[in-house]
Amino acid sequence: MKSSSTRAAQRGFGLVELMIAMLLGLILIMGVMQIFITSKQTYSMQQSAATMQENARFVLSRISSELRQVGMFGCLDIERLPIATRNQIPAAFATPVTFQDGILTIITADSAVERVTEEVTLTASSLGAGWLLVSDCVAGLRIDSGVGVTAAAGDLVVPVRQLEYRLTDHALKTRVNGMGNFETLIEGVSGFDAQFGLAASDADVHVSGAYVTDVTGLESRVRSVRLVLQLAENPSDPDAGSVKTKDFTLVAALRNRLD
Repeated sequence: MKSSSTRAAQRGFGLVELMIAMLLGLILIMGVMQIFITSKQTYSMQQSAATMQENARFVLSRISSELRQVGMFGCLDIERLPIATRNQIPAAFATPVTFQDGILTIITADSAVERVTEEVTLTASSLGAGWLLVSDCVAGLRIDSGVGVTAAAGDLVVPVRQLEYRLTDHALKTRVNGMGNFETLIEGVSGFDAQFGLAASDADVHVSGAYVTDVTGLESRVRSVRLVLQLAENPSDPDAGSVKTKDFTLVAALRNRLD
């Protein structure tokens, strides 16, 4: 006959103990899964927020850089040119920054302003420009808008472009010199706006009063531009995204018009 101590030693886990162990294991697995899911969601939110930040930085720095160049043509001061020479200036140059029908239009000189070392014939299109200014920076000015212009040694060559930005289908798009289709810069855009800081008069160089949207007839008094870019994880339904809609604002001064 087996002793009671032998029977006790041979006894294993009972059904109750096994079920408790399985339940504890299941709870542990669910806890680990929840931590993993939460971590993944947090990472996804951080990535979305970082993408918004980078997109805003890219677009606003690009547009503000172009705005700051408005009215600057290297050593060429258009206002000091003889009247007969100034009359050659394209009418579009009088309104270098506009925001109409949701399109921000900027007419700005390219950063690649160079002096030529020998006589050469150039066209605006060959330099990716809408207009090409050639001047000796004193009194002479020649403008090409498609047929070509000859620059003498020592002349300054200034490519001038027309840039357009608009919000379409939740994407900010751009076009150069009014040609071709608009190309996408960034997506996930739920709002794009531009407002203008005006001087009290044409002679004043300081911004006076609140920023406004409509500057019809007041273009010569524009001194700075406030850009407002609204980005969303889900632009079609901004409240549905896991990351809150963010507004990014930047003010760019027109260097040639500010003190």
